[in-house]
Formats: sequence, C-alpha cells, structure tokens
Amino acid sequence: MVIHGTDRKSILLKVYRDTNMDKDFSILSKNRDAFILINLSGKIEYASHACEPLLGYSRDSLQLLGLNHLFVTDFLNQAQTFFIGREQEKLDNFDAQVQVIEGCTLDVNVTSIPIFFEQELLGSYLVIKDITFIKQNRIMMERENEYQTIINNLSRISEKQATAGQLAAGIAHEIRNPITAIKGFLQLLMGENIGNKIYFEIINSEIDRIEVILKELMVLAKPSKQKYERVNLKVLLDQIVTLMASQALLNNIQIIKQFDFADMWILGDMNQLKQVFINYIKNAIEAMPDGGLLEINGNPLVEGQVRISIVDQGSGIPQGILNQIGQPFFTTKENGTGLGMLVSWQIIKEHKGDLQIESDSNGTSIHVKLPVFSQE
Repeated sequence: MVIHGTDRKSILLKVYRDTNMDKDFSILSKNRDAFILINLSGKIEYASHACEPLLGYSRDSLQLLGLNHLFVTDFLNQAQTFFIGREQEKLDNFDAQVQVIEGCTLDVNVTSIPIFFEQELLGSYLVIKDITFIKQNRIMMERENEYQTIINNLSRISEKQATAGQLAAGIAHEIRNPITAIKGFLQLLMGENIGNKIYFEIINSEIDRIEVILKELMVLAKPSKQKYERVNLKVLLDQIVTLMASQALLNNIQIIKQFDFADMWILGDMNQLKQVFINYIKNAIEAMPDGGLLEINGNPLVEGQVRISIVDQGSGIPQGILNQIGQPFFTTKENGTGLGMLVSWQIIKEHKGDLQIESDSNGTSIHVKLPVFSQE
C-alpha cells in the first residue's frame, strides 16, 4: 500500500515525535520550555511537561485539542490551522493569547519553528512564554508617559498663564499711577473752565476707557475662577496619589498615606486643587533623587479646618532660599520659571486657605490648610 499526501506527512510527524520528544527536551534554552508540536491541520501532536502549569491542561488533554481550542481564534487564519498573516514554513516570533483551562485568557509570546523532513514541511514547534508581567509593565510605562505628558502640559500652561498674569499686573500698576494723576489734574482744569469743554470730555472718556482696559489686565493676574463644588478630600488625594505613583516608583520613592478622616468635604475647584497638590508632590519627588519615603498626611483641626502635609526626605531648603519661595520668577531649577509655587499659593488663597513651609537638613514639609465644608 502506498501512502500519499497529508496521511504520509502525519505518519512522518508522529515518527519524528516518538523518536525526538522526551520529558527533558528543550528547544530554545537549557530550561524546560513550554511548547507544543502541531501538524499541518493545526492539531496538537505533542505537549511538553511545562505546558501543564502554564496552561492548566494535562498533556493528554492538550493532545486532543486543535489550535482553535487553545488560542483565541482572532489570532488564527480562516482555516484555523495556523496564525493569521504568518507563514508556517518560516521561523517566526509574535504575541498572541491562549485560553487557559480556568476560562480566562493569557498573554503569550510564540516562537514558531517549522519542522522539515527530507525537505517536506511536516508541522511546527510552538514555544509559548507567558508575557503577562511584561505586558503589564509595558502598559504601566505607557500610562506613566501619558501621565507625565499631562503633568508637564498642566505645569507649562499654568506657568505661562502666571507669567502673563504677573506681567499684566505689573503693566497695569505702572500705568494706573500716572493715569490717576492725569485724571485728577483734568478734573481741576474742567472745574476752572479753562479750554474747550468738548476736548476735556474726549480726554476724560479716553481715560475711562484706559481704566477699563487696566481692570481687564488685572484679571489675568489671578487664577481663573471656576464654579466651586463639594469635594471629598480623601477621594481627591487618593486620585492624586494614584496619578503620581508611577513617577514615584520610577524614582525609588515610596508614598505613605496617613489620613485621619474618611468622609471630609471641602468647597473648591477640583482641577485647581489637583494642580496644587500635583505641583507639591512633584517637587518633593524631585527633592529625593536617591529615593526615600514621601508622606502625605491629613489631619482635621479644631478651628474648622483640615491640614494636608507633604513631607519628603530630601536635603532640605536653605533658609535664604526658603524666604524667596513664591516670589515671581525665583527658581532653583535649571529650566524653571519660579511661577509654579506662586500659582499654587494664589489658588490656595482663592480657596480661603493657608500655606506653611518648613525645612531642615532632614527634609521639607509643606502644610496646606483649607476650610472644611459645613452644610449648617
């Protein structure tokens, strides 16, 4: 009897399997690899011992399955005999998902190695490696990059706004003084009826117009006011810590939260308050280049206020520099503008709060006091 086609290839593959596979066989490394051997129809002919803990199936159970029962079918070709867009006769490496026995999916990396015998393709080795941890790290890094971009954009926007505001306030102040003098002398001249009255009226109206412009410039010097709402302080701080956790982890910094409240509310603008605490936590992280502990404490005060403290273990701030923090354009950072602390302080004042900074050689503590919201 002469054997033709796929039947002959299947027999050759089984002979190859029986003569080459054993429990200590390893394809790619000295370790025991989780791998399966499939024929050209996508049926599993062999599974290594390492497949059992990885996939949850016994080796005997695996050999009853086809690719379409093990791998998520979105990764398979139309015939479900191999992987979509892949050539079975070439060495290949790609990511896919398998359906483990518990009913969930597992992210894996697959190395496909073709099996040839007498120049005939018989099937493939599929070496399977769990990449769940690698993929989670990749996602975390992508999110960290997104968060960092958001933080940098917020910081850049707020500092540009603050710069414009400080310049506007300075210009308005310098113009207002001579305008006040001019207006005063104009009123004296008008009272003495010296000169043509219509000229005085034109001059007076133009001065009024300048004063309106000055008032608009002064608005730029303050953070934009938003409609305030009740804000759960613990929820707000938890969100901020979650946002900054990745950056802290990358700098070998552990964030410790200690809140002596569970359900405390304040009245304020959530986005502005986030901007304040993100700025302070970011500064604390930058103050600890060698890592350390960063404490975020929250304590209710007897006078109807709550205090949030951000405590780092940096080298501290010299007293001469500490006294200048918050001044426009004063900064110790190479690419800083010195306006981040100023804007944060203005936001705290807008929320009827207070700020205190303490620093020594053991680190720096920033204490923010805010009034507690009362429904009474």
